[in-house]
Amino acid sequence: MTDPTDTSSATDDIVAAFRLDKAPVRGRTVRIGAEALDPILRRHDYPRPVAMLLGEALALAALVGSLLKAEGRLVVQAQGEGPVTLLVAEYSVGGGLRGYARLAEGAAEALEANRMPPAALLGVGTLVLTLDQGDNKTSYQGVVPLDGATLAACAESYFRVSEQTDTCIKLAVGQLFAGDEPPLWRAGGILLQRIAGDHARGDTGEDWNRASILFATLRDEELVDPELPADRLLYRLFHEEGARMDTPAALEDRCTCNEERLTGVMRQFPAEELRDLVEDDGKIHARCQFCAREYLIEPLQIGA
Repeated sequence: MTDPTDTSSATDDIVAAFRLDKAPVRGRTVRIGAEALDPILRRHDYPRPVAMLLGEALALAALVGSLLKAEGRLVVQAQGEGPVTLLVAEYSVGGGLRGYARLAEGAAEALEANRMPPAALLGVGTLVLTLDQGDNKTSYQGVVPLDGATLAACAESYFRVSEQTDTCIKLAVGQLFAGDEPPLWRAGGILLQRIAGDHARGDTGEDWNRASILFATLRDEELVDPELPADRLLYRLFHEEGARMDTPAALEDRCTCNEERLTGVMRQFPAEELRDLVEDDGKIHARCQFCAREYLIEPLQIGA
């Protein structure tokens, strides 16, 4: 019997660390497909450029979040005054992903293109990466403007400004068409970072420049190609540098909403406001923005 937690041979819905034996470079690679990405993007029937941007944000959340050692979650959030007023992607330690985009009224009809720069969708705004450690622990946050041509470029600015670490990021989202079946959303990404020089390594600049040049040859279609697994792609890029990929960790579509948490939040609302929310069936209907699950809350549960 196959162990469902064994991801050693998985090629989709995974995130993994890698390193280069012959260069002071490390990184992460991610592939998200039919089980972890497609349902998130399909739930809300987003316009194509919005779905692509949210898919990139989820891939970025997995790449950065999987670097974390502590419990908690990594939140990638962008807000602006454009057609998309809010974009949120979350990675929870253990591989859970969830995401949501909120559109301005009437914005969907005006979005017909494919990939669009973040600023074109979100307007003037900021990209915020937050490490929420939970349990009243200190949260850490980095903020950069949404002035890059891609979400990956904005994220590179975050690492350059907030972490002061040389970083290259590539994110791609696309759809897989197979016969008469509905197309499936896929995403892929690679995060590459320079390891700082020290007495043993010396200056790592030349090695980093060579790795960055090789990284720049990476194409979007390679990152979403189901016939080109992450380990083979890394070998294709960095075989001369001795690329080694660790055992991948699984990713899944996993929302953190639950009735207990929801009722706890609603108990903080004024009783009069809660009574106005009661529907004809005598219950309060609440829907999770992320997973679209609907909760039917008894007013007496929350003191309405």
